[in-house]
Amino acid sequence: MRLFRPLHTIMLLATLSLAAWGFERVHDRGLSDRLLLAAPEAIATDAALGPYARRLGSVAYANHCASCHGADGEGDSRRGVPALASGHWLYGAGRIAQLEHTILYGIRSGHPKSWNLAAMPAFGTAKPYAAYAIPPLTPGELDAVTAYLLKLGGRRVDSATARRGAAVFHGPGGCYDCHSEDAKGDSAIGAPDLTDTEWLASDGSAAGVRATIAHGLAGQCPAWIDRLPPSTIRALAVYLHELPARTHD
Repeated sequence: MRLFRPLHTIMLLATLSLAAWGFERVHDRGLSDRLLLAAPEAIATDAALGPYARRLGSVAYANHCASCHGADGEGDSRRGVPALASGHWLYGAGRIAQLEHTILYGIRSGHPKSWNLAAMPAFGTAKPYAAYAIPPLTPGELDAVTAYLLKLGGRRVDSATARRGAAVFHGPGGCYDCHSEDAKGDSAIGAPDLTDTEWLASDGSAAGVRATIAHGLAGQCPAWIDRLPPSTIRALAVYLHELPARTHD
C-alpha cells in the first residue's frame, strides 16, 4: 500500500487548486463589476447578482454592522440604535438605492452628504437644541406630550392630559415641524413615526418615552465610503433591503 502520492500527482492537484481559486476570483470580480453597473432595484431578482450580493452583504453585515444593530438586525433601544429588521426605515422607504446612500455617507457622520438635517431636541434641558434657540418644556408639558404620544399608539391614558399634550405637540413644542401634523414622521429628515408601537430609544413605557423627549436623541452612523469597496456597500444595501422579509418569514 502506497502511503504517499507521487510528486507529479501532488503538483497536479496543487495546480488545479490554484486554477480553481483563480477562476473563482475572476468570477467574483466579474460579478462585482456587474453589481455596480446594474440598476440597484433590479439586483435582488437577478439570478447571478442576487445570490452574490446576499453572500457578500451577509459577511459585510456580520463584520461591520452587527456589533451595533445586532446579529439579526434587532437594534438596541438602550442606545438608540434602530432595528433594521423591522421594516420601519428612518430615512427613505427601504429602497436599495436609499439604503446605499445611507451606508455610503452615514447619519450625522460629518460627511457633507450624510443625513444631518434634524436631531431630537432635549426638551427637558435649559438649551434643548444646539442649532438654534427653542424653549424647553416644563415637567407638566413633558408629561402631557408623553401621554399624547402613548394615546396615538393605542395606549389608555388620561384624556385631559393627552389633550394638553396635543396642544403642546402642535403648539409651543413644535413637534409637528419634524414629525408632521399627523405624527407619522418624515423619512426625508429621519423623523420617526410616533403613531406605531416601535420606539427608537425607548422600551415604549411612559418613563422611557418621556426620557427621550426630555434628553433628546441624535444618533450617528459612520460613513463607509472610504472604509468598504463600492461593490460591498451595494451588496450590503441589498442585504438590508431584504432583511425585514427574511426575519418575518
